[in-house]
Amino acid sequence: MKTSLLCLLALIALLLSSCHTQTDDFISKNCPGSCTVIKGTLTTDGRTKPLAGVKLEVQWHEGDMFSSIRRRKAITTTDASGNYELRFLLRDDELPSTYPDNGSFTVKAHINLENYLNCSGGNILLRTYDLKRDTTITFDYLLPQKAFVEIQANNLQAKQQDDFMWTEFLSDAPCTTVVSWYTSDTKQIIPIAANQPVIIRTTKRKSGVETVTEEVITLAPGKTFNYEYTF
Repeated sequence: MKTSLLCLLALIALLLSSCHTQTDDFISKNCPGSCTVIKGTLTTDGRTKPLAGVKLEVQWHEGDMFSSIRRRKAITTTDASGNYELRFLLRDDELPSTYPDNGSFTVKAHINLENYLNCSGGNILLRTYDLKRDTTITFDYLLPQKAFVEIQANNLQAKQQDDFMWTEFLSDAPCTTVVSWYTSDTKQIIPIAANQPVIIRTTKRKSGVETVTEEVITLAPGKTFNYEYTF
């Protein structure tokens, strides 16, 4: 019985894998007058330093857990100034009118996620659902190096029903991290943007009185700052 079940699971896995296809669709050099172009500059350190030699690619993906199509449309590498250009031709089934629900284009960067802070998820810099032919999109992206804040919240057991406290980490980065403090979790390590100013803002309401405190820090890549706040 166990052997039969394992065989069945293996067969299901084989069938599912056969329904997922990935191909290279590099027809971008043969689309005069109808190309879609995504171009821009990739920088770090508060947009002051270009990121050179980073491999970028654009993919189109449509499907779900049972079947999918993934096409790599174009690949390029940033130059010495961090500039890039991805040029490709949209096929008919990639046009917006044919994939309103589950088709999308993504621009991915081949980077070490241990060193860089990317808020779009994994190595994805851009996701879009409505690209058109004969269109140029300028997309400049800040990819900060990564530093850390170890934050400790004290006296959370004193919170009453209408009290609250949260901490935000604000910078010129693609996203903002917000920590809402509960009594069960008093210490966290938060990745932040390095080599640029980051505002640590804590908002607190205690006994009906709301207060906001801020501290500005700038950390070198890989460094950790210890921040402590008492409710």
